[in-house]
Amino acid sequence: MPKRALVTLAIGASFEKLGRVTHPSLIAYANKCNAEFIVIDSPRYIEKLKLMTYEKLQVWEYLDGRYEQILFVDTDILIAPDAPSLFDLCPVDTFGAASEEAYSMSKVHRDVTQNKLGSVNWSRPYFNSGVMMFGMAHKELFNPESKVLLNWIGDDTNQDHIMSDQPIFNYLVNKLDFKMIDLGYKFNHTRVIRNTETRFRSYFIHYAGPSGHRYGTRYEQMKKDAGVLNSPANLYISRRFPKIRWVLDRLDLSFLSYLLEKYKKRFSFG
Repeated sequence: MPKRALVTLAIGASFEKLGRVTHPSLIAYANKCNAEFIVIDSPRYIEKLKLMTYEKLQVWEYLDGRYEQILFVDTDILIAPDAPSLFDLCPVDTFGAASEEAYSMSKVHRDVTQNKLGSVNWSRPYFNSGVMMFGMAHKELFNPESKVLLNWIGDDTNQDHIMSDQPIFNYLVNKLDFKMIDLGYKFNHTRVIRNTETRFRSYFIHYAGPSGHRYGTRYEQMKKDAGVLNSPANLYISRRFPKIRWVLDRLDLSFLSYLLEKYKKRFSFG
């Protein structure tokens, strides 16, 4: 079998806590795909690159011939038990990620990165960097010494790198002229898809951002949804009848607490 790895990033107590909910699904998926499961759990570049999310670049060290393909998955993602293998769906020489062109700040990020770093032939769809499939051919994308990356981070007027690693990864995929396949939202279902009650129809559910897919903390949201994914009956109902899922989400105590706080603020005087 080809050498494969599924890599995730979980540095710090909060992400370790999330990992206790999500990593079992990532491990099960890695096993199904005959891939090694690797957790990046300590920082190496924080002083130089300023932002913890850039610790994803540690995958650079695994692109030394040990693995033919690597799938990076954010730790705030749950994977459904019947998710097909992305290792089989994505060719080895092709970079794979899910487009969020229709939902995100793609135009803003295209303009900002090109204004700061120079124009490129931007022909690939703007993707979410929480799920990425790549191999040796894409090693330069994760080079922590990349002049383009260091120029981006080193620009004192640049505040966009604080948001995430996503704009610079998108810029580099186009600058480096990588072949790319859009994996589709089912392999990275983020909160930008507003009909969150349909999330269980996707294979990878991504709880990025403060709102995630429910109300309450991300940990609470993911723990409840992991329970749905681990129950064949609940998963079937949530997939087959999203309107029932919509109702169940709103009968949740966290949602009722949110409504209570909202109305308290609305009718508060002084």
